[in-house]
Amino acid sequence: MGQVVTGITMSLDGFVAGPNDDVQQLFKWYFSGDTEIPVQAGRFTLKTTKKSAEVLQEAIRTQGAMITGRKNFDSAGGWAAIPRLSQRLS
Repeated sequence: MGQVVTGITMSLDGFVAGPNDDVQQLFKWYFSGDTEIPVQAGRFTLKTTKKSAEVLQEAIRTQGAMITGRKNFDSAGGWAAIPRLSQRLS
């Protein structure tokens, strides 16, 4: 049986997003390092510190799926392939 793991990114003062749902401050560490991590089959690249890259690569290697909230999904642009898939299914 699989294992379920949960997590959330949040600032120390308890905010998940800034004004107008801006998440740039919370997630800027994904793009502020010198170690590249290709994701989404190479369509997107993160840049983190070496230690963060090690942790993220292990998570990517061992996770089977990610479940996210609707606002996160919308902010990510539906991860590009999902809108095309939903159009084919409707």
